[in-house]
Amino acid sequence: MFLIELTPDVANTIKIVWWIGIAVALIVTVIDVHLLIRVIKAARKIDDLADRTLPAAVGIVENTSALKNLTATNEVAAALIAGATPIVNVADAINKKLAAVSAFVGGGKK
Repeated sequence: MFLIELTPDVANTIKIVWWIGIAVALIVTVIDVHLLIRVIKAARKIDDLADRTLPAAVGIVENTSALKNLTATNEVAAALIAGATPIVNVADAINKKLAAVSAFVGGGKK
């Protein structure tokens, strides 16, 4: 069977080393399966959390979509303020003239 004759001690040593190798391989396999199960559980949890987060993320996108128009709104507001400034100046002048007329007509009494 073999090219050389094995003594019973050598044959037993080979069997012991072989069984130790099988035992180590079994232990490593069990550890790897355990780690793989943990990774699969974590991936499922991440997928579940992503499913829960998606509607909120869509809502945030929809609720903040108007912010892109904020620059245009600021430009319009600045134009309105610029147009309102002369009106305010005229209103102040009218108010001062009315106060002067009131003081003249009322004799300075309030």
